[in-house]
Amino acid sequence: MTATLVAKDLAGGFAHRTLFEGVNLTVAPGDVVGVVGANGAGKSTLLRILAGDIEPLAGTVSLAPADAFVGWLPQEHQRIQGETVAAYIARRTGSTAATQAMDAAAAVLADGASDADAAADAYAAALDRWLVTGAADLDERMPAVLADLGLDCDAVQPDSTPMTALSGGQAARVGLAALLLSRFDIVLLDEPTNDLDLDGLDRLERFVADLRGGVVLVSHDREFLARSVTRVLELDLAQSTATGFGGGYESYLEGRAVG
Repeated sequence: MTATLVAKDLAGGFAHRTLFEGVNLTVAPGDVVGVVGANGAGKSTLLRILAGDIEPLAGTVSLAPADAFVGWLPQEHQRIQGETVAAYIARRTGSTAATQAMDAAAAVLADGASDADAAADAYAAALDRWLVTGAADLDERMPAVLADLGLDCDAVQPDSTPMTALSGGQAARVGLAALLLSRFDIVLLDEPTNDLDLDGLDRLERFVADLRGGVVLVSHDREFLARSVTRVLELDLAQSTATGFGGGYESYLEGRAVG
């Protein structure tokens, strides 16, 4: 599915402090927008707002179509006690949430207590979402991707190895595997290069370059930004403003130097 995300007059921060305001951003298929700014300028907050994880202080975020599949991957590879590699990947790709929603809709439909037509429509929508996430064949696709990243079943068994048993580098590669296995229409990446080795960085760059959907990313890796982004959005902490720059990261640096 091709999808477009539109943010209008967006402000973000906390009740006692506005980090940025007046953000207008359109992310269309093929766009790779790099969000830059000083630490604390609200880069991660902006991604969370775009993902719908938190509400903006002002402004709106809309999707076309409205049911577009947006994936937000935080910079920290959150490791939940007892969660296996397979469960982690399913959660990060959105498959877990889609499966839970489909199961809940199926239970309502089977119960028969609700309006039959409404229950059937809800189940059909949940099933469509489940299929869109790639949940149907995720378990079959997972081993090959993990092995290709150097995490074969001898070292990491997806269904039994807990994420907490992995090193930082291994966890980063599992996070990359989740990204490679995902089927998001729009991808929001927060510091995706953290803990990746050179091979992982190369795979990440190729993944971003090959995506048909739009991408918004935050990274302190200037080389990654220079090779990947098509536009830059700069958040100015001192002024609480946002300025867009076209033409990629090098053009942004040149424009900023002139400005």
